[in-house]
Formats: sequence, structure tokens, C-alpha cells
Amino acid sequence: MCDTFGSVMKLRNLREVDWQNRLGSRAPLVCETSTCVEAGKRLAILFVLLGFLIGAQASSANSLNLDHGSGMPQDPGGSQGGFPTITASSFGFQCGTGRPTNCPNVTWPTSVAQPGMIRLWDSQVQWHALNTGAGNYKWRILDGYLDAIAAHQPRDAMYTFGYTPCWHTKGHCDMMWGSASPPDDLSAKGSPSFKTFVTDLVGHCSPAGHCVKDYIKYWEMWNEPNLPHFWNGSASDLYELVAPAVPIIRSKVPGAIILTPPVTIGDTRWMQNWLDQENSRGRLSDIYSIHLYLHSDTPETRFSTIKKMVDLKKNTAGWSDTPWMDSETNFDPVKFTCHETYTPDDCIGQMVRWHLLQFAYGAQQVSWYYFNTTIGRNPEYSNAYKKMMDWLVGGHFTAACSAKGDIYTCPFIAANGRHALFAWNVSGKNMYTPAAQYVGYKDLDGNSATISPGRPVAIGVKPIIFEAAN
Repeated sequence: MCDTFGSVMKLRNLREVDWQNRLGSRAPLVCETSTCVEAGKRLAILFVLLGFLIGAQASSANSLNLDHGSGMPQDPGGSQGGFPTITASSFGFQCGTGRPTNCPNVTWPTSVAQPGMIRLWDSQVQWHALNTGAGNYKWRILDGYLDAIAAHQPRDAMYTFGYTPCWHTKGHCDMMWGSASPPDDLSAKGSPSFKTFVTDLVGHCSPAGHCVKDYIKYWEMWNEPNLPHFWNGSASDLYELVAPAVPIIRSKVPGAIILTPPVTIGDTRWMQNWLDQENSRGRLSDIYSIHLYLHSDTPETRFSTIKKMVDLKKNTAGWSDTPWMDSETNFDPVKFTCHETYTPDDCIGQMVRWHLLQFAYGAQQVSWYYFNTTIGRNPEYSNAYKKMMDWLVGGHFTAACSAKGDIYTCPFIAANGRHALFAWNVSGKNMYTPAAQYVGYKDLDGNSATISPGRPVAIGVKPIIFEAAN
């Protein structure tokens, strides 16, 4: 079962690599395997030219308060310049039963690194996996997750919709993965079958009494709909599907928070279309969600795509103040490992730098897909991840990271109120002299030292944190 699931998982992610080649701005990836070539053929058949609608009216600015009893970050009263206080739930992870390394059979990661939010996607709890026929459900795996989440409080949880059940669409369907086609009963008023599923889902409780409405507060409204193997309808079709479901979720789940359908590969055209849909037809979302993998790029190179996606939000009427997340990332969407051209230290450094760059640009969360496969079961990664969390939780950035040559710095105020500065050199070891206010530093290996004003310190591909006396 796991081997079959893993093979299909690899094909699904190879399709994303193919679309990265088609739509991305970077040099094409090499596609050499027969599996990859076959994935490209399937994508060519599935490709649909999406129309784009321009919204006639803009909704009022979002005034979302992200407290709701959850652990998500906030900027109380705007006193931090829009930079949210980082919490444990700013760090997300995905678990699933596809690989023995990735929390099989609803087991929880035992790593020292413990992110504050679990994302339920590719966890065998998608629509098609739960709703196996009209009025028929298989809740066992979801029950396991509900019980596990309850046992690991405090913890937030996110559910991502996706995959239409085969029994309810005439479109192409894979019995293991469901269909990317809209349900047969979808109309301008929505889909009765989807509304029924959502109603039953938010009303469900495990036999142990752990209920969806109590433990799942975050709702991502469809996975990566810009890729035709996840959604081969239009943005308008998807709006008609999910819009009637949002009030159902809000009425049943106290403090529910709705995320936009997240696009991947930096697809600004699809995302602009979606924002225009919400502006012209009615606002649904509280959070702007995107996905982006590093592939073989460094975080500093890849960040230009993050900036492009976030700036689109900032420049769209009614969305400028909307919080944003990168709710799915990793090094690579097939192997879930750092590219072999980088050293082990650089790979660990990239994991941390990718988080720092995004948090310093205002991200509410960065969520690592296949977390246990890449980070949790590898002590070098998990120890560095925990150290990163220890540094960041309770604090907030004060400006975006900046570069001077190969040296990057990010100003920060720690949980204890002390000013701090993250610094690294993308090209390797070099000397850096911090401002005189910084009296000490710490590194990801657990070392610390005091420094005198004007003293240069060696920095490299793994970020260190300088701390001020105040």
C-alpha cells in the first residue's frame, strides 16, 4: 500500500516539476525518466486555457483579527509595522501515510522539532478519500488525526480541500487520487454534494469525542488549482464550488479562518484572477495562501518569486493588509531532499534562510511538506529547526532582509525585547562586523560568544543571530 501510494505521489509531484518548466522563469529542469516524460504527456492532454475575469468592484479592506483562541501570529494595533509576532503555529508541517518516513499510520513526529500547526493534505483525508459514495464515509484516518492532534495540544490544524470523488464526476478519475474535474452537480449556486460533504465534515467527531469544529480552525479552499491535475475547471467554477461552503464552515467552526486556494510555481495570472473573483462576487478569504518549493535554487534566488506573489496581493484593492502564508514548501517536490550540489551545512542553512526571508517579508506561516521525511527524522536538520524556533517564537522582524554583496542581514526584536540581527554569507565563510550595539551572538550548533564593539565575526551559509544589550 505504501509503495503504491509513494509511486503515485512521485508521479503527482513530477507533474508539478513539468509545470515549473512550462511556466517558471528559471532555466528548465531536465526531465529524463520515462515516468517524467509520461507525466508531461498527461499534462499536455489536461492543459486548459484559463480565462481571466476583471473585478468591477473591490471589497473593503480585510479587518481580520487572527486571535480566535489560536496560536497564529498577530500585530496588535499595528504597533509592529505589520510584522506579526511569530508563534509556534508560524511553523507548519504536513503528515501523511504515503511513505514510511512521513508519519505513517497517523503517527506523530518524535523529533525535537515540533512545529505548531499540522496541515492535512495528502494525508488520505481528501474529499474523495473520506466521501466514498452518496452518504457513505470512511472516517478512520481522520479520526486518528483528530485524536493525535488532541493528544499534542497546544496545536493548530489546517484542512485543505481537493480531489472530487470518482462517483460524482464524469471527468477522468483515478480511484486512488480522485478527480480534478468539478462535480457533476456544480452550478452557479454551488454543488449540493460538496455542501453536504462540508456539512458532514465540520460536524464530525471521532469515537473518542474529538471534533473537527474544535481542532481544525484553518480551511484552505482547494489545493493548487492552477495545475490541471488538481483542478481542470476555471477559477469561476471553483468559486461557485467553494463559496457556498464558506458560510457552512463559519457557522459550525468557532473562529474558522479561510485561506485562498493556493497557487504554486509563482502563477500570478491565476492568483490575480482569483482575487478578482472574490472582489467582484463576494469576499471569502481571510488569508492569502501560496505554495513554493526551492527546487535546486537557493532561498535568496527563489525569494524573488515569493516577493512577486506577495506584491500582487499588496497591489490588489482590498487585499493589501491581508495576511499571507506559504503553506507548502520543501527543497524538492519529488525527492524532498536538498539538491546534491550543496554541502550539508548549506542545506541546513537554506532551510533556515528560507524561513527567515519569508518571515521578514511578513509571512504568517511557512509550512514544510513531508516534514518528517526531510527534517524530523534527520537530527542535523531537526536540531537546527528547533534552534530556529527557539530564536524566533515570541519575537518579530522590523524590516525585510537586505543584502550587501553576498551578506544578508535581517533585523529582529526577540521575545525578551532585545534587538537582534540575523546574518549569513551565501558564498561561504567571511568576516562581518556588526553594529556596536550587538554584544554577543549564537549559532545553530548551540555555540554562543560575547563580542566587543568593532570585532569582526566569521559568518557563513548557516545564519547566526547577533544580540544587543537592550
